[in-house]
Amino acid sequence: MILPTKTIQPVDSLLSISALIIEILKEKEMTLDDLFDEFNKRYYKKITIEKLILSVDFLYITNKVMENNAIIKINV
Repeated sequence: MILPTKTIQPVDSLLSISALIIEILKEKEMTLDDLFDEFNKRYYKKITIEKLILSVDFLYITNKVMENNAIIKINV
């Protein structure tokens, strides 16, 4: 699910979703709900909140984003 495979297209992998999350957060810090709404406006198809949370968790584990009082922002 993180990497593309024969059954998971590259645009549906967590890496691609995480890349768009970073682009969105470069513009503005936001809550998870706001990020979910903004992501679904920009992505070519709707994703579930679970997939968004997995992607944000992936970015958090790799130290790309941080959370402060429920606001997610890029970790510089």
